[in-house]
Amino acid sequence: MPQRQNVQVQVLPMSEWRAAHLSSHFVMVSFGPEPAPEAVAYDTTTSTVLVEDLAEMAAHARVIEALSAAALTPEQSLAFVRKTLASIPESEKEAE
Repeated sequence: MPQRQNVQVQVLPMSEWRAAHLSSHFVMVSFGPEPAPEAVAYDTTTSTVLVEDLAEMAAHARVIEALSAAALTPEQSLAFVRKTLASIPESEKEAE
């Protein structure tokens, strides 16, 4: 996935737990070729809410910026994931 042009993987270290609590979970979506947010989606107990209000999307964009700034860089994140995967004993890995 990290090799895809429209995907950026970043790991948020446990030491940055404050950044993780800036907001509940949500997804910003863009339907066009450019990564311009067009909506924010989040789940409630009974449904999924889709928000298209510009002010709300801007607030969510600020949360994403804060999370990205607190996270490892994409390169550091890939190295972290590879190191973590390599540390899993073979006996605990699922058969493919």
